[in-house]
Amino acid sequence: MQTIKIVTDSAAHLPQSDITHNHITVMNSPILVNGKVFGYVNHISHEKFMQMFNSAGKSPTIGEISVNELVHTYNELGADGSQILSIHLSNTLSHTYINAKTAAAKSASRVTVVNSQVTAAGLAYQVMTAAKKIAAGQDMPHILSAIGKVRQNTRIFFSAPNNSQLVNRRVIGKIRGTIEKRLNVSYVIEFKNNDFTFVTRSRQEDLVNQFWDKQLAIMHHEPIVNLSILHSGNPDRANFIYNMLSEQFPFVPISKIPTNPEMACFIGNEATGVTYLLG
Repeated sequence: MQTIKIVTDSAAHLPQSDITHNHITVMNSPILVNGKVFGYVNHISHEKFMQMFNSAGKSPTIGEISVNELVHTYNELGADGSQILSIHLSNTLSHTYINAKTAAAKSASRVTVVNSQVTAAGLAYQVMTAAKKIAAGQDMPHILSAIGKVRQNTRIFFSAPNNSQLVNRRVIGKIRGTIEKRLNVSYVIEFKNNDFTFVTRSRQEDLVNQFWDKQLAIMHHEPIVNLSILHSGNPDRANFIYNMLSEQFPFVPISKIPTNPEMACFIGNEATGVTYLLG
């Protein structure tokens, strides 16, 4: 029986129950320290990975999922005539999408590759939307249209109290990063149009709180259907935001989870992210 099978990468914040129930294939990215494979994203705890930022001689990075590995996966999944829908983390954050495009051209299966253009929680929104459309028997054009609408309706913000990883990943230039680190600058960043945009950068934590006051006023006029809070390291800030959003939006499902290694490599330690979806 022909069907559509989903492939995504380990960056997607998906519960194992959703992965299993929807038969989603998750490609597991390698973790590199000093250029050598230390382990794999799905085989390491959040706590262990965050400890590596302080204990490793060089900050860990996330390696690429190889073209050959993707080709093998596509061929295997498509051997029964199934189509493959391969949805991946923004190409601003990862090379997997580019490798997937190359692999799709080499595969014997029919593969459609999608650049989610979003971060981890937003990627999960798109994957789950695709899974529901597949379960409803919809074809690829309808699924791609639905994913596109989800992408347009996803809002992503991060608050980061330090800039080490932002500098390492060239989100902030080294000279500016050095100056702002000495000044203990904190950041509020929006991920929009497939890139980072600085909303607030200041030494004063009050400005971060002022941002959320303004953002909440905006959110109360938006048809929010899902909220995700991600954190790296200490969860205190995430707990504060979770309690605040739970009070403000009592009828919206809200998840609070440690961020995955892919995102931690960009936002660094002690950061908090809020992603939400409009209906």
